[in-house]
Formats: sequence, structure tokens, C-alpha cells
Amino acid sequence: MTDLTTPLTILGGMTAQTFLDDYWQKKPLLIRGGLVNFTLPLEADELAGMAMEEDIESRIVIEHGKTPWETKQGPFTEKTFANLPEKEWTLLIQALDHWVPEVQALKEQFEFLPSWRLDDVMVSYATEGGSVGPHYDQYDVFLVQVSGRRRWQVLAPNEYQDSAIENISLHILDNFPVNTDMDWELETGDILYLPPNFAHNGRALDDDCMTYSIGFRAPSMQDVLTGIRDKLCETDNVKDRFAAPETAARQHSAHISKDDIGYLQAQLARLINQPDQLAQWLGETMSESKYPEYLSPLNQHDVDEAFVNAVKGQTFVRPGDARICYYVQEQNLEHLQAEQGEIRVFCNGEHLLVNATLIGFVEAVCHQVEFDFSGLDLSQNAELEPLVRFFIRQQGLIELMAPEE
Repeated sequence: MTDLTTPLTILGGMTAQTFLDDYWQKKPLLIRGGLVNFTLPLEADELAGMAMEEDIESRIVIEHGKTPWETKQGPFTEKTFANLPEKEWTLLIQALDHWVPEVQALKEQFEFLPSWRLDDVMVSYATEGGSVGPHYDQYDVFLVQVSGRRRWQVLAPNEYQDSAIENISLHILDNFPVNTDMDWELETGDILYLPPNFAHNGRALDDDCMTYSIGFRAPSMQDVLTGIRDKLCETDNVKDRFAAPETAARQHSAHISKDDIGYLQAQLARLINQPDQLAQWLGETMSESKYPEYLSPLNQHDVDEAFVNAVKGQTFVRPGDARICYYVQEQNLEHLQAEQGEIRVFCNGEHLLVNATLIGFVEAVCHQVEFDFSGLDLSQNAELEPLVRFFIRQQGLIELMAPEE
């Protein structure tokens, strides 16, 4: 059980319970000095080097470029950076935690919130005056100032009109009245939390400005409905049809009555009322890797070899971008205290049903980073070995290779 009552440094000494009660998805929170003992893993020139890589998602935003708010898509070249103006540009790199393992420790400081909701860590490096314009995000975000200074101006959803500047690729608000109560300068180590749809305008105050954005996955309800529809329709029941009983409310043979609509609503509610199916869709979707195209499950031979190495004591690690969560099957909730029933474990978009007695092992994998399985007693539970193999196959656990001599 997550402890919500202990003061957290990342929240400036506030408890997670206070944060959830007073701020989460309600109002912004400025946290002075919340980031401590953090060593910057990459300098600005190293970020520029990453932005030259083909596989890395990167952008450059120039406020006064060839066009207003000119946006360039990576990968870039040295010539790209040589031709940038001296001031007022921003480099953005997506999913820094996917490429830089050192970012994992920072992201995991936010696990007082659901880890399966955490998306990725985007880094924004800006020269003095650099900005990506006033905008809003449709998800919760922590803006962590890891270097330099940035000014943030924030507006509540009812304080701005959602109209954007025309003829540019970014959705930049064309109106942004300043609210002096939410106008802050962040120093290195400060953190700003913003709920969904709070508009914000950040501007670098020096040439060392680097901000990590820790966002949360928030699929639209349209995407939810589409995904759940596909999940529920995987098994086709041709006998399950619209068959509304005749009603006295019908005024004419051409009349669709309110009773017909009520019947349809009831039948759709019956289909939706399948918690285990909904959980399976949610777990698979929210645990899917940021870049699944780079994450092919291991074949059986590789899994066998890695498993043998694991039980021999070879060190395994959970990568920073591994996405693991679990769900207690609805019919098994009452059996948990008796250590019976099953849980559905999700890892990088796939799932495995295992005995509920393995919850503790799953939670340990989610909280630890390095593992030595040489002392693991596989005989204690027949489903422990398949679970370890599942994590290895899905690359939720990977073998730490010894450095070359």
C-alpha cells in the first residue's frame, strides 16, 4: 500500500495526501526547491547531439523565424544549429527517459501517483527568451526546472479563450491575459505542477534554461470508447441483437420512441458492465511502450538463455521506460485476504494471468531497479517462473551486460 502521509521532498515537504486533496487536477502548485541531489545527465550540447539521431523525436521552435513560431522537425544536422539565431529558440526532445536511464530515478519520485499513468519525460532547452508560446495541455504535468531559470505565466481554464494563432503548426493561444497571482520565476530545483487545461506560457530567462516535463497519459474518451468497442467485439455473438419489445409509447409505425432508446441504452450498459474486460483494455493500453516499434518481445531461445542467466545470479534491471501494472480480477477481490484468486499483470502492452499471491513480487519489480534472482525460490509458487519469463520476454526486465574490458 502506498504511504500517502509521509512528507515528500519532491513536493517540498507536503504529503501526497495533501497534494491529492488540495491540488491534483484542481489547481497549480509551485514547489520551491523540490528537486534535490539531482545531477544533470546531459548538457545542452549533448541534447543537440541526440537531436541529430534518426530515432529520436525532436523539434526546434523559433519564435521569430522565417515565419512566426517556426517549427522544425528533427533529426537535425550541425548546420541546423549553426544557423539558429542567438536568442529566442527552443529545442524539445521527447521521451528522454527512454534514451537516458539516469532520468528514471527522477521520474520514479512521482510514484505517489499511479505509475501506469506516467507517460514520459520531455526535455526543453531554451536560449534566453526562448518559448513555445502560450498553450495548454490536456493532461497533468510537472514542470521541473533542472537548469537555469524560466518564467511561467499561468491561466485557469475560465481565464482564456481557446482560440489559436492561424496558419502555424502549433496550437498557440492568440490571447493570454496575465494573471499576476500565477506569474512565477522558477530557479534550478523548482517545480510547477499544472492540472489539465491550465494555459501556460514559459519563457527562458537565461541561456542555461532546461526544463523536464513529466506528463501523464490521458486518452480521450473517444479513444477509450473506440478501444473498448474493439476489445468487446473481439468475440462476436451473432445472436445478441437489437430486439426492443413493443411499447405503448409508439405513436406511429414510423416513430422511434423513448422506450426504444431506453432499451438501447440498457443493452449498451450491459455490454460495458464487464470490469475485467475494461481492465484488460486499460492495462494493455496504458502499459504500451512509448515506442513499441523499438521494443520487440524476445524469442523463446533468448528468453530461455536470459532466464538461465537470471537464476545463476546475473544482474537484471528494470529499464526506465518499462511499463508494468496489475489488476485484481473482479471475481477474485473477496479472495485476496485468503491469498487466492488471480491478478492480471501487464508489461509493455501484453498481459499474463497469475496467482494473486504474487502481488508482492510484482510490486517489488515495480519499485526496485536492480535484481539478483539467484536466491529466488521458484518452488514457492508454480507461476513464479512463468511470471519472471514474461517480464524478460516483454523486456520489463533486461540483463545488465558487464562492461567490455
